[in-house]
This record gives sequence, structure tokens and C-alpha cells, in this order.
Amino acid sequence: MRVALCDDDQDVLNEIAPLIEKAIAGMGLNVSVKTFASVKQLQDMAEIAMFDVFFLDIDMPEMDGVDFGSFLRECGSDACIVFLSSREDRVFDTFKADPLRFIRKNRFQEEIDDAAKAILAWWEKRGERSLLVMLSGQYTSLLLDEILYVECFGRKQDIVTKTQTITITGTISDLESKLLDCGFIKPHRGYLVNYKHIISFKASSIHMRNGVAVPVSRYKIPQVKQAYMRLVAREPSIIKHQQS
Repeated sequence: MRVALCDDDQDVLNEIAPLIEKAIAGMGLNVSVKTFASVKQLQDMAEIAMFDVFFLDIDMPEMDGVDFGSFLRECGSDACIVFLSSREDRVFDTFKADPLRFIRKNRFQEEIDDAAKAILAWWEKRGERSLLVMLSGQYTSLLLDEILYVECFGRKQDIVTKTQTITITGTISDLESKLLDCGFIKPHRGYLVNYKHIISFKASSIHMRNGVAVPVSRYKIPQVKQAYMRLVAREPSIIKHQQS
């Protein structure tokens, strides 16, 4: 688990970072905590999307923690956010960033263990709806709902999400055991598609939300349509969402 801790007080960073690491590691997780003295310093990191959990001070110059948390949500981040502050009067302000917890600085040691338990529960739940892939030498989790489809080129797999295409090494069979049980359909030997992002079926293709037409093997058309209808039957709101 990769944790970012942001506070404009260096003494707070030095004191709190090891406590956060100890509490989360105590839940049985491997964790690394990186500290930042300002939101700007954090925003300038190209790997900002790689963090799983953000501990954010509220009152900071330039941009405060609440505004940064809201920025993360606007960018589509599902990261866990925990606010740190002595400003209990701003608790309600934090709601727009959908935080997991609000920890009072003057009671940090009393409240961090409860927060760590909540983070563990969040992490385990997230794991059930995420795909863990190796990217740039480290593991990265991708939300399954964000993945449109996977396209195979030999041992190269392009994972196409709502916002980007991520290329990993491996075979499509490496992904099948995870994805075929989580709402994905295999219409062709080189593709896995997320049924939630299918717009329509044509004679020999599936049209996806991003405008791409994914080929369907001729002999698999009936099975693909049946698989799609079974999945939709479990979540009929998907049809309404697609039509909108």
C-alpha cells in the first residue's frame, strides 16, 4: 500500500509518518509512506495516481487539503482519503471529498488505530473489484469498472480504461481467471470486454463506449449475447445507464 502524507509542518510529518506506517503495518499490510510539505509538491509528482491512501492536513497555504481531496475526486480517483486537522469546525467541509476518516491531530495516537482498521477494510473491499498489474516495476491496482476491454498482441496486453491504455506483459489467459468471473466476456481469442461498457451488438462486432468495435468470432456470437444478457439480468440498471 502506497501512502502519501501531506502537511506544511515538517515536525508533524516527522512525527506522524512512522505512526501511520506502524499502524497500517500492524494490520498485516506492506506499506510505504511518502511525505510532502505542500499540496503543490504533491501535485507535481507524475506518479500521484500511484498512491492508494492520502493523509491530508486541512489548513495549508496555496491549496488546502479539502480542495485537493475534491480535486482528486474530480479526476476520478477512488483513493482513500483521511483528513488530519485540529479544526473540528471544518469536519463538514471535508464531506465533498468523500473521506474515509477525519483524525484530530491532538488525539492522533488515540484515533490512528481505528483509522487503520477502516483502511484495511477499504483495501480488502477494493481488492475484490480491482486488477493488480505490474507497471514500471511495481504493482498497480486498476478498478475493474474503469476497464473497457483488453486487447492481446502475443505476450503484450493493452488494457484500455476510460482514461488511458496500459500495456503489460503476459498472455490473455493470465487475465481470464480474474476477469471472466467479474463481468468480462471473451468474444474473440484476442479480447476480453467489460459488459458494462458495451453499447451495441452488430453482426460480427461489439461496439464499446469509447467508439471502438471489438470483433466477435462468428461461432461465438450466440454465446456472447447469452453471457451479456445473464450479466445484465443481475444488474438491469446497466441498460438504462448505457442508453443515457
